[in-house]
Amino acid sequence: MKNITLALRVLLKNKFYSLLNILGLAVGLAVAIIIFLYVKSDLSFDKQHEKHANIYRIDSKFNIGGKNDEYALSSQFLPQFLMAEYPEIQNYTRLRTAGKVLIRSNDDQFYEDDLYYADSSMFSLFTHEFVEGDPKTALIEARSMVMTESLSKKYFGNASPIGEILKTDNNQFKVTGVIKDLPDNVHLKFEGLLSYSTLEVNLGALTPQQKQGALWGASDFSYLLFPPNYDTDLLLDKFPDFYEKHMAPIAKLANINGTFAPKFTSLGDIHFSSTAQFDLPTGNRNYTYAFTAIGIFILLLAVINYANLASARATSRSKEVGVRKVMGSTKGSLIAQFLSESVIIALISMVLAFGFVALLVNGLGLEGLLGRELGFHPFQDMTLLFSSIGITLFIGFISGMYPAFYLSAISTVKALKGSVKSGPGSMNMRKAMVAFQFFISIGVIISTLLMKDQIEFLNNKDLGFNKDNVIIVPIQDATVNSKSEAIKNTLLENPGIIGVTDAIAVGGDTNLGNNLLGAGKTLVKIEGADSIVVDDTFPVLFVGDDYLKTMQLELVSGRDFDKSQKTDETQAVLVNEAMVEKMGWADPIGRTVSLPFPGAVPQKVVGIVKDFNAFSLHSAVEPTVIFHKNVNPFLAAQGGFASFHVHVRGDALKDAMSHLEQTFREQDPTHPFEYRFLDTRAEDLYREDTRQSKLTGILSYICIFISCLGLLGLASFSTSQRIKEIGVRKVLGASIFQLVYMIFRDVLVLIVIGFVISIPVSYYVIDQWLQEFAYKMPLTQTLMLAALLSGVLAVIVAFLTVSYHSLRAASQNPVKALRYE
Repeated sequence: MKNITLALRVLLKNKFYSLLNILGLAVGLAVAIIIFLYVKSDLSFDKQHEKHANIYRIDSKFNIGGKNDEYALSSQFLPQFLMAEYPEIQNYTRLRTAGKVLIRSNDDQFYEDDLYYADSSMFSLFTHEFVEGDPKTALIEARSMVMTESLSKKYFGNASPIGEILKTDNNQFKVTGVIKDLPDNVHLKFEGLLSYSTLEVNLGALTPQQKQGALWGASDFSYLLFPPNYDTDLLLDKFPDFYEKHMAPIAKLANINGTFAPKFTSLGDIHFSSTAQFDLPTGNRNYTYAFTAIGIFILLLAVINYANLASARATSRSKEVGVRKVMGSTKGSLIAQFLSESVIIALISMVLAFGFVALLVNGLGLEGLLGRELGFHPFQDMTLLFSSIGITLFIGFISGMYPAFYLSAISTVKALKGSVKSGPGSMNMRKAMVAFQFFISIGVIISTLLMKDQIEFLNNKDLGFNKDNVIIVPIQDATVNSKSEAIKNTLLENPGIIGVTDAIAVGGDTNLGNNLLGAGKTLVKIEGADSIVVDDTFPVLFVGDDYLKTMQLELVSGRDFDKSQKTDETQAVLVNEAMVEKMGWADPIGRTVSLPFPGAVPQKVVGIVKDFNAFSLHSAVEPTVIFHKNVNPFLAAQGGFASFHVHVRGDALKDAMSHLEQTFREQDPTHPFEYRFLDTRAEDLYREDTRQSKLTGILSYICIFISCLGLLGLASFSTSQRIKEIGVRKVLGASIFQLVYMIFRDVLVLIVIGFVISIPVSYYVIDQWLQEFAYKMPLTQTLMLAALLSGVLAVIVAFLTVSYHSLRAASQNPVKALRYE
């Protein structure tokens, strides 16, 4: 307690240095805690489920025509067949997106995007806390529904929804259960589950042969439950026999030139490891590693500040040490005192850091910026609490060791004379640590600027079509779909509307993954360069008339679909330049492409479209086929309604939107008017990249702030050590500018050293990050500009920081300076 009292007195005596120490370390600890919570959330994806270690998702690996494709989806019947054949599979469940569903309850109606059909076994595999209802029976009956608490309050307020009926356009569901809202760290997040038996009732009974034929499809997220510690490779070794028994005969019958094999992905690995197509948004391990590294660096910056200031101030307390030794203090008691001071500062910083984190998370909406629930509950999360205390005590001891052992070891006479000065070794160490601080700060700033430039490059890159001022309006039912031509003509009456077309999204929900135009990979039969027809999978688009004109796609050769020629709907097809190159066609016009559905006839290529990016710029342009939407009668039969694409003039957007909304309210009064802008969707494709760029930017400001705090303290100490030198130089005629430059010169050298080292390191880091993108900015040229800006910024900030104390020292009366001490 005596050491604690003395430590507090020392802190209050040196308020300026105490504030710098506590504030710098608190900010560093706060950032480290936030990043710890973020990384913890990232690494614990799906692990809140009690059986997560035994749950595996079935991914589908198709090899068609020698080309490999992997999908996160599998056939709806594959889990049933596997469980019947292999007793080691204890259970399974399937989930299938319900798409965008209009839900009606009394006078309320809302579109819901996050509804899935799920088997009754869902809650036997996945752990969800039920507020109301029975997890064992909630999804057994057809047309039953389990909803989250949030969805329940949306429709029913605080009343119990059990037994209530919710209606859709073609069905109605009885609420049988309410569960707690899902956390953010799950790969498949939903607001409601509809009983999978509803689909089976609607579909009707299928023969075993029909189910067997459907094994070649991919429509559901399917999960298997295995015994603890089961090696799924054992099941993969048995699968060839299963394939020969159930799937090979169908492939031969349907003339499919390909093979199929499952891939079992552990539930806990999906977030980071999945690269399958049509997967839900997944994480990026590189981002997690990067944030972890930045968090460690920021904490290291704060610790360096702390240690630097502690060691720099230590020599000024030599007389105090001498007096204490004369009064009988032992070396051990002096060490204990200095370590106590250091540890107390660190603990005060930790408490302040907890306050900062609580304010940011609960008061300033940090979770919204991060897109993740952090769950900051330090007195409930023992791992967080004890690790924070442990790291804080470690920092306190390490930072206090040098002054504690160094000062306690000096002789009493030397201490009382006040002749103790820092040796060249300790001075060089402090300089090295300051240079390291600038290396980190400048490196993070360079990385931030380069990430921002890459995002701007992606947003401004020509995609090969027009995405600006294009409004997507989905068609909601068959009645409106049958009036599409009349609606187009009505819309075109408005002078602000440049063009109208429609297209069917076959790639699933365009709000998922990297899909921009709704292209989906589909098996097609296509004529090769040697005129032999081969099977292969390619992205395909199903579009209406005037699609190329409205979307401003460039026709390289041939012609567009001609609506005056009705046969174009079933006999003509367009391909892009990448397809021509892929197939090796010297003369592509007239080549045949067809879809593998019953009664399909080969269509001839009538036009070549310039390459365009139907997906995000994370992936390169792929060979793509553009069919007319009326070519496939099964699309309409399956409810595959088109979405209108309306291109409007930018200066007439408000008037065009009014006309668009009025037209749809008249033509479809039973559904709410819904739309989205294509350019907004394009920006959403890089939402995660933009978020990481913003976060890195914020962390760069924190790096600068912490570095400046340390520099401010060291500048104050350095200036105080050179007061007499400054007085002598001023008497001899030195100007204020010369004196300020003299003090700043040493700092400038350290900035240059940190700057030079940071450039190659930043280049390597950003070059690795850019590997995520198929299209990259010119890195070398952009790096030079970013490095120049970062270096200039570092010099300006450092100069302003140092000049405060140096100007005060240089401006004072030299007489006072010469009488200093």
